[in-house]
Amino acid sequence: MTGLVILAAGASTRLGRPKQLLENNGKLLLQHVIDLAEKTGCHPMALVLGANASSIRRKVNSHSLDVIVNDKWEDGISSSIRFGLAHLGNKERDLQNVLILLSDQPFLSDQVLKNLLSTEKNLKSITACEYGGQIGVPALFSHHFFDELMKLEGDEGAKKIIMKNREYVSSVPFERGEVDVDTEEDYKRLIN
Repeated sequence: MTGLVILAAGASTRLGRPKQLLENNGKLLLQHVIDLAEKTGCHPMALVLGANASSIRRKVNSHSLDVIVNDKWEDGISSSIRFGLAHLGNKERDLQNVLILLSDQPFLSDQVLKNLLSTEKNLKSITACEYGGQIGVPALFSHHFFDELMKLEGDEGAKKIIMKNREYVSSVPFERGEVDVDTEEDYKRLIN
């Protein structure tokens, strides 16, 4: 059983408004990721909100995802990873893998997610995306790494686990995966 977590709890402080609600090609950035997630067949799935949770929740459609609010989102991305993974574990005791997605990667595609989910897995495996000369999230973690994910602190993201366990990591290409939206300049580049 493979679960899925979308991390969308941040306050977008550098942008000054919720990046989850920015539009690109007629769709909210977060809705784009939700729509792709709902096609994966993963179960259970959770959307982790935090800052601006009520306004974001009102504007997105997430039929097959549990929308959960991390009250400790200010503690950093690690708290949302822990919160989402704990939620999935409470819903499904036999969780074998978890796919972690971000809310602000506008070039995420069905094909990237299919490639992540179809790679041959063993008990100790991580499949991460390769983009911009590095590897990172979205990434699929086998249950062997759940304890490490649950021990992340502050602004440590899943990439820390990927880099620490390179011998267990395989990668799939994610063209333009390095493009995310953190500032108004990033957003202007994206939509122009």
